Amino acid sequence: MNVSFEQIDAVNGMLTVDIKREDFAADVNKEVAQMGVRHPLKGFRPGKAPKSLLMKFYGASVTADVIDRMVGRAVYDYIRENKLQVLGEPLPNEDTKVDIMKDEEMSFKYDLGLAPTIELKLNKRINVPYYNIEVTDQMVDDAIAHDRKRLGTLVDGEVSDKESMLRGSMIELDEQGNDKENGIKVERTVISPRYMVDEDEAAKFVGVKVGDTFTFNPHKANNGNIAELAAMLNVDRAAADVKSDFRVTIEEIKVNKEAEMNEEFFKGVLGTETEVKDEAAFREAVREMIARANVPESNYRFTVDAQRILTEKAGDLQLPEEFLKRFLKVRRAQENKENAEITDEEAQNMFKQLRWQLVKDHLAQALEIKVEKEDIDTAAFIFAQQQLSQYGIYNAPEDLVKQQAERFMQDERARDAIQEHAIDNKFYAAVKEAVKVNEKTISVEDFRKLYEKDEK
Repeated sequence: MNVSFEQIDAVNGMLTVDIKREDFAADVNKEVAQMGVRHPLKGFRPGKAPKSLLMKFYGASVTADVIDRMVGRAVYDYIRENKLQVLGEPLPNEDTKVDIMKDEEMSFKYDLGLAPTIELKLNKRINVPYYNIEVTDQMVDDAIAHDRKRLGTLVDGEVSDKESMLRGSMIELDEQGNDKENGIKVERTVISPRYMVDEDEAAKFVGVKVGDTFTFNPHKANNGNIAELAAMLNVDRAAADVKSDFRVTIEEIKVNKEAEMNEEFFKGVLGTETEVKDEAAFREAVREMIARANVPESNYRFTVDAQRILTEKAGDLQLPEEFLKRFLKVRRAQENKENAEITDEEAQNMFKQLRWQLVKDHLAQALEIKVEKEDIDTAAFIFAQQQLSQYGIYNAPEDLVKQQAERFMQDERARDAIQEHAIDNKFYAAVKEAVKVNEKTISVEDFRKLYEKDEK
């Protein structure tokens, strides 16, 4: 057996595996004999059928399997031993034509897609922007207003607003607007206009007082949501699809009384360990909290800009595009996808992602990126903090965050995502150290415009 490699161009090559029948004949004979033992032919005891008969039944399939294993092993051994940087997997050359049962000498050719050579080295002459989002007084005011509502209490109110919770009785009406005989009657149901889908129906509950009576349509108000209707009408789901108008009488109004700006409120927002005691210090603490919450956005934007700039610095990386399209088409066909064809848009997106992945792998190797358990634990902790903050828990105790992180690490999908984050975190931290980072402070509006510019 002989294996040879031909470099067709910078990113395409061909491997040829030449074999003779004598290279695999012994293995074929041995496996055919084993087939006679495992799957005896009718009329013969295991292992007693004539070799010629066994070859007639099993020879072609066994020969194909033996050759496939031998040639495949030779291809991958050559790639590994010669450190060829291949993309995708070797594909059989379409011009390969052999008769495995007749030819004494055979040549199997495989097309290879080769990774381009990357010369990029990081240095301080490479500039990457880092955008700090400006925390304005308005952002601080909005955050405090939100928390005052969030930590407020419900008290009796004289006049309702959009945020009020109301209680009242409801009577189903017929088409003439009269009480419907045997219609639905509800006592002291809870009504929250803020959750109603239809704005016109929700507006009927704004500016009303206890004792007010008016007509509204629950089905329209909730856009026919059966769960909401069942709760409001106090009926089973099966009976909740009611489209009638109802007369409602308001019996109780609860309005949100915003939390007072005191130490109890400060602790509710900043955590029980805070030592903030006055409004000025609280506002500054909120400003810092918003700034910290914006750091992940700034870090992510850095990765977007770094990817773009470093890919550009790597130059016009040539790819074996036709080979990759063919490889992806073969892979899709193997996965039994109905449409294995590759559109130009799909191909270009794939090439863009692949170029960056090649640049990233090249730089990661140069930067000697190694992820330790500590890095993964840190990534899990940050991931848990971000998840809790989405539920309004901005200053969760460290023990709670750790417990949440441990739960995430027990989930396979979450664990994979966290490990990927750990790799990225370490990679981009190393990139930050190696290049010149130009820090800029911009408004949140201008920060959003950066993404609008990307889309254009």
